[in-house]
Amino acid sequence: MSDYTREQFADEVRVNRLNSLIRWTLIGCLFALFMLLNIGLIFRYEIVSALIPIGIMLGITLTANSLKNDSPYNTTAGFFVVGAFVAIAAGLWVSSAEAALIVPFILPVLVFIVGTLFPPTQAFVAAFLAAAIIMLVPVLRQTGLVLGWMNASAILLSFVAAGIAALVTADLYQIAEWATFNYARERRVAGELFENRAELERSLARTRALGDRLQETNLALDGARAAAEEAKHFRGQFLANMSHELRTPLNAIIGFSETMLKFPAMYDGIKLPQTYEVDLNQIYTSGQELLKLINDILDLSKVDAGKLDVRISAFDLPPLIAHVTRTANGLVSQKPVKIINEVPDDLPHVIADDSRVRQVLFNLYSNAAKFTEEGTITVRAKVFPETVEVSMTDTGSGIPPQFHELIFEEFKQAETEGRDPRSGAGLGLAISRQLLRLMDGEIWVESEPGKGSTFTFRLPRASVFEMVPAMSERMLENS
Repeated sequence: MSDYTREQFADEVRVNRLNSLIRWTLIGCLFALFMLLNIGLIFRYEIVSALIPIGIMLGITLTANSLKNDSPYNTTAGFFVVGAFVAIAAGLWVSSAEAALIVPFILPVLVFIVGTLFPPTQAFVAAFLAAAIIMLVPVLRQTGLVLGWMNASAILLSFVAAGIAALVTADLYQIAEWATFNYARERRVAGELFENRAELERSLARTRALGDRLQETNLALDGARAAAEEAKHFRGQFLANMSHELRTPLNAIIGFSETMLKFPAMYDGIKLPQTYEVDLNQIYTSGQELLKLINDILDLSKVDAGKLDVRISAFDLPPLIAHVTRTANGLVSQKPVKIINEVPDDLPHVIADDSRVRQVLFNLYSNAAKFTEEGTITVRAKVFPETVEVSMTDTGSGIPPQFHELIFEEFKQAETEGRDPRSGAGLGLAISRQLLRLMDGEIWVESEPGKGSTFTFRLPRASVFEMVPAMSERMLENS
C-alpha cells in the first residue's frame, strides 16, 4: 500500500478521535462550568479567574463542532488545538500563584492529544509551544521568569508526552498499513468473487439456454426418428410389394429366354439364328442380374422390417467356401484373373446360417471380380479363441479411405478411377453387413488406391454342444 493510502486511513482514525475529543471536551466544559457555578454560589468563592479559560474552551469547542462537517480535518483540528493552548495560556495568565503551579501540568495532556491528532513531528512542536507558554506567561505577567522544579517538571512531561504520542502514532501507521492491506485484499477477493459469480451466472444462463435448445432438438429428433421409422416401414413394404410384383414377369422372361437358348427341342428342333442367340443371351444375362437385384432389395426390405429369417446352426466352413469358389470361377472366365483358395480344411465349426454365409461370400466374390481386371482373388481364414475370420483379397483398383464406411451403406458406391459407379446398385455389401450382424458377426475393409482390397468378415465359433447336431447330421449322410 502507498503512504497516501496509509495517510487516508490514519486521517479517518484521527477524524473519529477528534469527534470524540470535541464531544467529551464539550461535556467536560459544561460539567466544570456547572460545578464552578455551584461552588461559587454555595461557598462564595471567587470563580471569575476559573470561568475565563473554561468559557474560552467551551466557545472553541462549540466552534470546532460546527466546523467539523464543512471544513477540512486539518482546519478543524488545528483550530481546536490552538484554541486549547490559548485557553490554557489564559488560565495560566489569570490564575493565582497557587493555581499557576498546577495549570502547566495540563499542557502535557494537550501535547499528547496533539500527537494523536497530527503526525509525530507536530507533537514535538506542541511540546516546544507548551514550554514557551510555561516560561513566557509569567514574564508577560511581570512576575519574572519563574523556572522552578514544578515548571521544569511540566516542561519535561510535555516532551515525554510528545514522545509517547509519537510512539502511539507510529503504531497507528502500522495498524493503518495492516488494515489497508487487508482491506485491499478483501476488495480484490470480493471483486474476483463478483466476477466469478457473474461468469457463473452467465454460464448458468448459457447452460439453461443450451438445455432448452437441446430439449427442443431432442423433441425434433424424436419426431424425425418417428417419421424416419414410419418412412422406413413404408419403404420396406413398398420394396417388398414391388419385388414380388416384378419377380413374376421376370421369372417368365428368364425362363423363356433360357428355354429358347438351351432347349431348341421345345421348338421342333429349330435352331435360333446366330443374331437372335446373341440378343437372347443378353436378355437372359440381364434378367439374371435384375433378378439378383430384386432379391437383394427383397432381403433389404425384410431386414428393415425385422422379418428376415436366419437359421442359425453349427456347420463346417471349408466345404462351403470351396463350393462358392468353384462357382465364382465363372465370374472371371473372361479375365486374366486367378481365384485362389487358401482356407485350411481343419477350421473349427462356426455358428451361423450357411445359406446366408454363402450369399455373403458370393457378394464379395462378385465385387472382387467386377473391379479386378487382372491378378488374383485370394480367400483365407484365421482362427481365434472365439471367432473365425474369413478374408478375401483382390489385386483390383483399391478403395480410398474416405469410402471405407460409405460402401457398406445402401445404394452407395466408391467413386474412384477404375470403379464404374454404374456397375451394380450398391446393395451387396450393405446386405452382407446386415446379414452378418444378424448372425453376431461383422465385416470391414482394408484398402488403398492401386493396391487392391481386403474384405474380412468374422463369425462366432461353435461350442462343443452346438457341434453335436452338425456331427450327427454328417454321420447320417455318410451312412
